[in-house]
Amino acid sequence: MDGMIFADRYQAGEKLAERLKKLKLSPKKSIIAAIPRGGVIVAQAICEILAIPITCIVIKKLGAPYNPELAIGATASFGKPVLDRWLLADLGVSSDYLKKEIIKKKKEAKAREKFLGQNFSNFKFEDKNVIVVDDGLATGQTSKAAAKIIRAFKPEKLILASPCASPQAIELVKDDYDEIICLEIDENLMAVGQFFRDFRPIEDAEVKEILAGQLTINR
Repeated sequence: MDGMIFADRYQAGEKLAERLKKLKLSPKKSIIAAIPRGGVIVAQAICEILAIPITCIVIKKLGAPYNPELAIGATASFGKPVLDRWLLADLGVSSDYLKKEIIKKKKEAKAREKFLGQNFSNFKFEDKNVIVVDDGLATGQTSKAAAKIIRAFKPEKLILASPCASPQAIELVKDDYDEIICLEIDENLMAVGQFFRDFRPIEDAEVKEILAGQLTINR
């Protein structure tokens, strides 16, 4: 793999901030919607450089039967899920399994929001520049779900910022965002961690600590 390798998530955020600077976004009219856990670390760097506040949007992947790592869609704690209809048909996923998986993942998303002290619907996105930040896009399902949910709040502009992605993921989300900033698009991407020297697991407690100083901003 000859592409860009990031030292860690924070450094990737610094590089994304340099690209985002060119958009000349007003901090008062902008907000970062970070996807936990890793996306919050990336967003922290962007926040500190551009003075744009962070909230987080909890998205849970819907796992395939017998292969929970394979995403057949994604959902937040509220709203309709995003589903990969082709994959569902290809795998022969039953409507009963899908219904149970959606209910389960919605509950998990709600529980994580509660722990993180986040109530997504409290944040005012109308007429704002919303930057969705993740630490990488493998399938794109999570970012597609985030766009669908945030669009309902009528933002001025919806931007996706990610250090790395597969071409298939970018293709999946390209019509969902007004602008996509991705530093490395690589057809050999099998796992996001390939692009980071340090891709340590992030705990919810760390995410909560980063978000704690952001909660009173932009409500």
